[in-house]
Amino acid sequence: MQTETLEQILGGDLDAYDAIVRQYQAILLGYAAHRLPDIDAAQDVVQLTFIRAYEQLDEYQPERDFGVWLCVICKHFILTELERQRRELRNQQKFSHALRLRVGKEMVSAVDEDQRNMLSALRKCMKNLQTQSASVVRLRFEERQSCQSIAESLDRTVTWVTSTLSRSRKALRLCIESRLSEESTT
Repeated sequence: MQTETLEQILGGDLDAYDAIVRQYQAILLGYAAHRLPDIDAAQDVVQLTFIRAYEQLDEYQPERDFGVWLCVICKHFILTELERQRRELRNQQKFSHALRLRVGKEMVSAVDEDQRNMLSALRKCMKNLQTQSASVVRLRFEERQSCQSIAESLDRTVTWVTSTLSRSRKALRLCIESRLSEESTT
């Protein structure tokens, strides 16, 4: 930077500093964008660089290259930003496990008594199904196997599997409704 331009800026000529910003902005943005993971952070760093350079302009030594001086300031902000991002990532990792546990506990406690009763009735009713029907229901709904896969593993037809599932669901529904009505009357 020329001594005359420096004196103008130090004298309060913001237009002169605006010209310097326009001259070095693309260079600094490229420098920051190459070192930071996103462009928004790079733009923030460049803006902070120009602010800090303006604040410390009276410390600038005219015999030094102005662009290099700006890059040194920018590097400081890049390192600070990278450390902030690492710290944020560590905090997210540290607390995400605790958050998942907490949300899981809240979801479990949110299950109301009616749902617990229904699940209890379902477990009891599953015991009343014939062994083969219970096996088909478990394969389909607990292990999430396709009807085709169940048919192949049991050496049956897909039609037999779907019919067995249909009959089993009807039997389970009637059993569950019966158990729930018995519990509500007691």
